[in-house]
Amino acid sequence: MNIRIISTALAVTLLFTAGCSGAWRKKFVRNKKDEVKQGPVLQPYDYAKEFTNKQFYANHYAFWKNSESELIHSTKAKGNHKKIKNQADYSLVEIRKLASLLDDEKRAQLQPYVLQLEEITRKIKQPNYLDSNSNHIVSQMTKHYRAVSNQFSYFHMKHFVRDDQEGATDGGQEDIK
Repeated sequence: MNIRIISTALAVTLLFTAGCSGAWRKKFVRNKKDEVKQGPVLQPYDYAKEFTNKQFYANHYAFWKNSESELIHSTKAKGNHKKIKNQADYSLVEIRKLASLLDDEKRAQLQPYVLQLEEITRKIKQPNYLDSNSNHIVSQMTKHYRAVSNQFSYFHMKHFVRDDQEGATDGGQEDIK
C-alpha cells in the first residue's frame, strides 16, 4: 500500500513539473544584462621627477659605496660565489649611473674607474679565478674603492652634476661603455 502511494505521488509530481519545465528553468537561470559596460577612461598625466639629478647622484653614490664595500668584505671572507658575482654586477651598474649623471669632463675622469671595475667583474666571473686570486682581487677592489670614494664623493661632485634639463633622467638609464 505504501509503495502505491509513493509511486502515485511521484508520478503526479513528475507530470506536474514536466508541464512547467520552461517556467522552472526561467526562474533559476540568470538573465544576461543588455547594458554595455564602458571601459576605463585613461587620461595621461605628466608626472614631475621625484628627485633632482643631485639627489640621484647622492643616492647612487651611497648605493655604489655600500655595494662595493660589501663586495670587498664578501670576497675577503670567501663567501658565496653567486652573491659575489651579483654584488660585482650591482656595483658596476651603480658606478655607470654615477658617470651618466656627471658632466662630460668629470665623466671622462670617471671612465677609467668604470673600465677598471668592469675588468675586475670580468675576472670575478671567471670559473675558479676567485678561489686562487682572492687576495689580489681584494687589493684591486680596495684601491678602486678608495680612489673613487675620495675623488668622486657627492661633496666633491655636486657642482659637476648635470642640470635636471640636460637629459640624465631617473638616474641615468643610458649605458656607458
